[in-house]
Amino acid sequence: MKNEKKENLLLDMFKFNFFDEENQQKIDEEKSKEKLSIEFGQIDLDELNQIENRSKNEIQEKIDSIQSDLIPAVYEGGFKTWECSHDLVDFLRSIGENSSRIVNVLEIGCGSGLPGLELNRHEHFHVDFQDFNREVLLETGEQVKKNRKIYKNRLFFGDWADLTSIIPAKHYDLLLTSETIYNTNNYDKLSHLFDHALKDDGVIFLAAKVYYFGVQGGTRQFENYLREKSQFQSRIVRVIDGNVQREILQITRTLFNKMNI
Repeated sequence: MKNEKKENLLLDMFKFNFFDEENQQKIDEEKSKEKLSIEFGQIDLDELNQIENRSKNEIQEKIDSIQSDLIPAVYEGGFKTWECSHDLVDFLRSIGENSSRIVNVLEIGCGSGLPGLELNRHEHFHVDFQDFNREVLLETGEQVKKNRKIYKNRLFFGDWADLTSIIPAKHYDLLLTSETIYNTNNYDKLSHLFDHALKDDGVIFLAAKVYYFGVQGGTRQFENYLREKSQFQSRIVRVIDGNVQREILQITRTLFNKMNI
């Protein structure tokens, strides 16, 4: 009995508070539906110059109003910078210094966009950004502008299922994504976007927790999903030890197993 109580306590400690209180979640969802746009499209960086201070204040109010880490199909956690984003930044630093050719990059579920911004510092990386909420992407775009080089970065927002109509097909050499595999219900949409956007010989770097307590997803579950689909193959390229173990996966199409960036 003592061991059982101890195990339950540990699970609670490491649990995402995505679904802590079902009633509170419903309340937050209804409130956020009124505050956040749920649509899809593309933002031009030049549009950001046209955003008045009043609009920026409204966006900040929306950021401050979010009470949950995630509200499915309404808010996908983009205003918060998660641990695996930092893991992916650390991993990408050596790539940024070693590349000698133009590499087209898309960061999927970018949030604050730290991994994409890391590569965006180098002129030979042409980085585009995607997030679920337009409001999140407007904030990210401000940071992109500060680090803008020659390439005119594109910003896409919306549900993954909608974005294949506006994101270029087979265009990207490299896809980046972190903390996006917590919900197993979204695996089909994510892998479909991978297939749509990635060049045949491209590579994906995915940073995530081994297991997301409370929401059932994680790197093992996603690797099992990929094996069942037989479309992509994966391997672990970095393990980050901590209270919750994290990993970075390299994912390629089954016909290709590496890419020389």
